[in-house]
Amino acid sequence: MTVTLFSLGISTDAIGIRILSSILKEQGHTTRLIFLPSMEDLHRRATGATYEYPASVLDKIIEICRGSDLIGLSLMTHHVSVAKSLTEHIKSKLPTPVIWGGIHPTVSPAESLEAADIVCVGDGETSVPMLLDRMAKGGDVSDIPGIWTKRDGAVRPNGGGPLTADLDSLPFPDYSFENHHLLVDEALVPMTATNWRDHLLKFFPPLNSGPKAGPAYQILSARGCPFRCTFCGETPLEEEVYGARYFRRRSVGNILEELRWAVQTFPFIGEICFCDDTFTSRPLKEIEEFARGYKEQIGLPFYILTSPANVSTEKIDLLVDAGLTNIGMGIQSGSNRTIDLYGRQRVGSVEQSLKAAQIMNRHKGRLLPYYDFIIENPFENREDLAETVRLLIRLPRPYRTRVYALSFFPGTKLYAKADAAGLLHATMYDKTFGQRTESGYLSFIIDMNKYNIPRVLLLVLVSKPFLFLFNRSPVDRVCLRLHQALKWAAMKMRINDSGLS
Repeated sequence: MTVTLFSLGISTDAIGIRILSSILKEQGHTTRLIFLPSMEDLHRRATGATYEYPASVLDKIIEICRGSDLIGLSLMTHHVSVAKSLTEHIKSKLPTPVIWGGIHPTVSPAESLEAADIVCVGDGETSVPMLLDRMAKGGDVSDIPGIWTKRDGAVRPNGGGPLTADLDSLPFPDYSFENHHLLVDEALVPMTATNWRDHLLKFFPPLNSGPKAGPAYQILSARGCPFRCTFCGETPLEEEVYGARYFRRRSVGNILEELRWAVQTFPFIGEICFCDDTFTSRPLKEIEEFARGYKEQIGLPFYILTSPANVSTEKIDLLVDAGLTNIGMGIQSGSNRTIDLYGRQRVGSVEQSLKAAQIMNRHKGRLLPYYDFIIENPFENREDLAETVRLLIRLPRPYRTRVYALSFFPGTKLYAKADAAGLLHATMYDKTFGQRTESGYLSFIIDMNKYNIPRVLLLVLVSKPFLFLFNRSPVDRVCLRLHQALKWAAMKMRINDSGLS
């Protein structure tokens, strides 16, 4: 059987479809991978404009897909409009069934079946091979776990795909470049190690400088998250799809084996990016094992994500000694009222965040933290935002901020709250994390702090005279227009705003 798999969006790590491709190849199937990053789609994040692939790209897509037995699209919520358009085009030209997978189809399978013929819910490493085997034999596919279909207008649900308990049993992602295709400057071309490297340098420049600087290799050492924030699209995987623990970790030995392979295969790799939600959730014993092995066997600068509750002096000391140079931590808000709304009382209260920041600041000069914040939350008031600015003032320098617009993901508690409040709308799926549709004086300050506003200036901007003049409704629209203009200009001039948003 021949399967063509698409990755939508800017990132080409696409670990899910790359692992699936490796599995299918091991089972004797043929796979084709198509990666569709686009600078114009990136501009859409700033402007809110509609993006469609050029006709020449669509023609090439049909050419590549011809002869496939199954065509799959992996997507997040903000890819829905592009995915629908692409699916309609494929189905108008080819008789091949189209399957959707990824986080959005997993939490909204019935909605996704309005566009796709089949939906993969949850992990697909077992369910998709079962689907192909059943299709090859001409059998009924309506009862495969994790595979949802529709017949006579009725959805046929089958829960989530079987979970792989032992993540070490999975093959490494497929980076063979065999039948891989990459969108480069609005032209779909064969993917190679060279143009993949160039893509990484263009869209995700190295965090570290120096003569040996190079693009990052992205790796997942775990799936899921030990916490259940009310805004996170992963939370429904535990609470609704599986009703059981979704969070799983790979062994340290398995992680190091993949990294050894990656740096040997791609000598231009200059740093490692761990994409897990919170790498430091591992127990101290595993951190010790990892730090020792990484320092001896890999030795490249690396980046991790963490949560305030998982930060300890012992863990950070070990990781910095092993080569940790950049760390991302979700703070989200300086208001404990908002922290409660996000279900993060155990994850990162304001005091927890400050304590974690102080621990990391002990390594200033060697470790640069990136703190994540959320704005455009309709349930926040001006005082909540003022408390966030005050927290920015209190955080020890140096640091960088990454600011994201709140999105409501189906299946989350915050989505249900927004639905009950009548805040959902038909075009909400089109909004990306970096797009600005609402703003006010304090939101603007929070967002602009990513450009390292001096502490003294922040103090002035939140002083009583400035708040009296600017922190009011008549100024909000002016701030929004300025916000949008700066985002558009940064994207147009391809300025990295340090937030990748």
